[in-house]
Amino acid sequence: MTQQEERRNESARPAEAAAEGAADGRRRLEDFAEARTEIWDCLQDANRVLMERMQQEAALTAELASKLTASRSISETTTVLKDWTSKHIEMTTEDSRRLFSDAQQMFSAGARLWSNAAHAPSPEAAGRLMS
Repeated sequence: MTQQEERRNESARPAEAAAEGAADGRRRLEDFAEARTEIWDCLQDANRVLMERMQQEAALTAELASKLTASRSISETTTVLKDWTSKHIEMTTEDSRRLFSDAQQMFSAGARLWSNAAHAPSPEAAGRLMS
């Protein structure tokens, strides 16, 4: 190999390393944007579900007040309260499941985000960047 060919090869190495670094940076940025979007979508969905749940609880409470006002005996009142409590516990259970599901989605997206950020360039790529 001539000296001229060696110089061309040496000058091509930094350009290759820079292109590889730019491609790696682009991939990381895309991964970050994807994880951020996933977390944001999950938060928006959770907010929508929470607002719907608040409306359902308000309707359930209004129904309770109406039924309690209309009840004529202690046994009727007890039945109304028992039904309301059962529905309320069911709704709370659904809320808990939803909360854990949403949290798991957000933690998974966050973990992917941090694991992608923690990847260091390979030793070969680092060596090319240093030379």
